[in-house]
Amino acid sequence: MEPRGSFQTVSGDNTVKRDCFYKVTVTTCVPESINFFEDEEIYYWGYYPYSMVLKDVKTLYKEGADAVELEIITQKQFDKRIEPYTS
Repeated sequence: MEPRGSFQTVSGDNTVKRDCFYKVTVTTCVPESINFFEDEEIYYWGYYPYSMVLKDVKTLYKEGADAVELEIITQKQFDKRIEPYTS
């Protein structure tokens, strides 16, 4: 039995594995500050498999992130956000 939330690709459809796009919000808390300061950084990830996404999320936690939020976005949204960096 597959765990809840998992998915299987359709037979012969290999595009699902690499067509995932994410807005990644990384939150780091600084408890020493008076106001319990939270620092947020936003990244956009795309065009690589989910296994790499999980690996990178684990790396972010090892580097001190307190929270990592993944929001699924469309390819169009992703391309629009990275366009200034590719032109």
